[in-house]
Amino acid sequence: MTRELRPRCRTARIRFPPGRRMNAVDLVVEVGLPAASLAVWATAYWAARLATRPRHVPPTAPAAELPGPESPALVSLLANRWRITTDAAESTLLDLAARGYLELRQAGPDPMGTTVHLVDGPTDRPGDELNGYERQVLHRVVERAVDGVLPLTALAMHDEQQSARWSKTFRRSVAAEARRLGLSRRRFPKKLVTGLTVVGGVAALGVGLGALHYLIRSGELANTDSDNTFGGLAVILVTASVLAGIAGRDHGERDTPDGRTVAARWLGLRAWLEGQQSFADAPPAAVTVWRRHLSYGAALGITRTASRIIHLGLADRERLWSAYGGRWRQVSVSYPSGLPRYGQSLGWIGFRAVLAGMVGGTLTSVLGSLWLGEGGWAYTGQESGLPSVASDEWWRLLTGDPIMVGFALAGIGALCYAGYLALRVVLDLAAPGSVTGEVLWHQVWQTRHSESAGRTRVPVNYYLAVDDGRADRTRAWVLPAEIADQCRLGDVITARVRPWTRRVRSVTVHRPARV
Repeated sequence: MTRELRPRCRTARIRFPPGRRMNAVDLVVEVGLPAASLAVWATAYWAARLATRPRHVPPTAPAAELPGPESPALVSLLANRWRITTDAAESTLLDLAARGYLELRQAGPDPMGTTVHLVDGPTDRPGDELNGYERQVLHRVVERAVDGVLPLTALAMHDEQQSARWSKTFRRSVAAEARRLGLSRRRFPKKLVTGLTVVGGVAALGVGLGALHYLIRSGELANTDSDNTFGGLAVILVTASVLAGIAGRDHGERDTPDGRTVAARWLGLRAWLEGQQSFADAPPAAVTVWRRHLSYGAALGITRTASRIIHLGLADRERLWSAYGGRWRQVSVSYPSGLPRYGQSLGWIGFRAVLAGMVGGTLTSVLGSLWLGEGGWAYTGQESGLPSVASDEWWRLLTGDPIMVGFALAGIGALCYAGYLALRVVLDLAAPGSVTGEVLWHQVWQTRHSESAGRTRVPVNYYLAVDDGRADRTRAWVLPAEIADQCRLGDVITARVRPWTRRVRSVTVHRPARV
């Protein structure tokens, strides 16, 4: 009698690094505990941000009289939900003119030609002393003036670092005075920062315990208690420092009871000023007619003509005035940055897709062979003849060493990323887009060193913000340097674009900007 021959079933064996293999308890301690600890801290942090948001302030009845002695910069802080915007500096300049420290003169019909004139006499007057941020604005005018005169538009700064320092000093001075008067306070007080730091320390302890458990189990460090303890302590200190830094940074200002009361009165003035038809279009030189009402109107964000002309520091590129579409309005602009696809050509993205596919395929194939052993999968005798793995091996496959599992997941992620990039390239090629509107912003974004240009930096890509008149919010495009000179601020254009990469392919000017 012939014995029936059956193929022997060989199950896959996973090669683990030295050290004990992971079990369910290890998984909870090394992955679950750090994740839960960080989740608790993140929940506390975002709960603190939610609880300290400035509350909505309803306005009082419209009134024409100035409701208080607060400066326009403080009013701008209160009216903008305790945020200091460029309106604070602009309104301060107008207020200096209204109080007689400066003169604004408009010789022709175009308010862009307004000039600023220094006034002879003392810089301080009895009962009307200037505070720190008002002196800062006045000093900016003095240092730029030639023979006591300068164009109003010449106040803008062309050096980004200088502008950032100037604006930071101005904001701190305004916030300090608001706190002194009880109108504002730190959004995260010291007690809240201390509480978040303590919670961060507890979270760091959980992360450190998970790291220490992994180091001891896997034997990645020398098998001595001192080395393992040092590694765990290092993780705890680094994590605690990062979380404490996030909690302790400047989160801005928030409301106070007195601040809400004062803000309500000034919002009542804004309601009255919005009802004055000619007020919003008043040029800066109209301060001789409207006096301090014009400066407070700028602080409250309704003097579109004056605010469009006055620039102290760099212009606020995220809040731009536009009349495209038939009415004046302020457009919020966001700028693409951070992600590698922005502004890149589809050819380069296709190359990255191929590279990601090669990396992903290599990781999955090499690590797969390591897991399965040199013999590979063995047949189990099933009729399908497909390779399989014994049920008791699945747990070992899924809970093997975290580093090996991590590399495998990275390989799978790379393959998915490659497929995603390839799909997006195809969609961008198949469905290009276009946008028609007025150019609101045109600025260099990326530069590179050029040996031919004397080792100076030359532009590579520009930001191009276009208002199509459909909404009060838009997103800037990326304009290659080769075609950047085909349009300028104020032009009405049609830009052919790649929607996903935000890259402009070509520009057609329909109406040049008015000089």
